[in-house]
Amino acid sequence: MDLPSPLAGYAAPGHAIAPAEHLLDLPGFWPVFYAPVWDEFAAEPEVFGADAADVDEAAEVLYGAEEVWPAFRVPLAGGHVLWIVHRNFPGEAGTDYLITHPDWVRHADLAAIDGHFSGPGLSWPELLAVAGSAPDGVEGVRDADRRLLLLLPAFGDADVPVAAAVERISMALRAVGVAPEAAPEVAERLLDHDFWDGPTWTFQGPSPLSGGAATEPSPLAVCDGGHSPRAVPLGSGLTASQAHALADALGVSLPPGEPAAARTRPARPAPTPTP
Repeated sequence: MDLPSPLAGYAAPGHAIAPAEHLLDLPGFWPVFYAPVWDEFAAEPEVFGADAADVDEAAEVLYGAEEVWPAFRVPLAGGHVLWIVHRNFPGEAGTDYLITHPDWVRHADLAAIDGHFSGPGLSWPELLAVAGSAPDGVEGVRDADRRLLLLLPAFGDADVPVAAAVERISMALRAVGVAPEAAPEVAERLLDHDFWDGPTWTFQGPSPLSGGAATEPSPLAVCDGGHSPRAVPLGSGLTASQAHALADALGVSLPPGEPAAARTRPARPAPTPTP
């Protein structure tokens, strides 16, 4: 496929990227997709209605495709696209979460799931907002439940409302075939991330300049996780208008004129859908 220009420098020479949303229908997709973080699901795929043969098939197409890397597109508002790319270098595979926009020079990194992991890339309010806000008439994953499940490995937030989160994730799991009685336990396990633990999200205040003036605070939350690309405002180098558009695409931002020091949580959290 023709890659958007912000991704032109991402795929190494000799490798390409192709949309792979059709792979979501493989019986073994979810236990294999989650294996880099929650490897127990690949060993017990029955909870997802799969068996060992299904796992082998899904693993081959997800992680064995070394020349053309499979990617899942999660379209966002304003022309932004969140890409989930299986970066299958021989012997050095990983899953990258990236955001692009046609007007950007390069992509923005959200998270990477590999031996040198980085993340988290999304707070809980952002995860809910992105999952439930697919634009009309665009290509990629538009189903809210599948969007949420695809983004779970990139999410981390110490302030997640656990009961509401288990309910929402259970709803998504039931939609992809997990038995209702098993879904809450699986949801609890998915909230226990092996790569990062307890990160918090805040908004920064204005940055002083050498002349005593201050720059406008970023509308994007930052994360205190030691491995997170979002320890600085996402999309470094974006203009103020581009940063606000990205914040709107993520669904949670610092409203103009509100002091960042007065806030530790986003002001416009997305509502938790009810089953």
